[in-house]
Amino acid sequence: MIALLLLLAAADEPAPLSLKVGGKIAICATGTIECPASAPICDDTSIASAENGPDGLVFKGLKPGTTLCSAASSSGGGFRRVYRVTVTR
Repeated sequence: MIALLLLLAAADEPAPLSLKVGGKIAICATGTIECPASAPICDDTSIASAENGPDGLVFKGLKPGTTLCSAASSSGGGFRRVYRVTVTR
């Protein structure tokens, strides 16, 4: 029972993503969201932005820092996956 509660709690944590300034990561390639992903939101758009690329939705590092970003899953129902995006030099 405790293991199940720990797994459920971990599922609510933002998925960590790390990239360098100017770097990009296609979130569908991470296996963390049902794709295609859409409707991205980043709390601090000076640190990371979202754009569509050849591999679907990508987050791009703009300057060093950490921000929360999210994207909607193609499964619908209002489900979003939250990411802790850390951008380094």
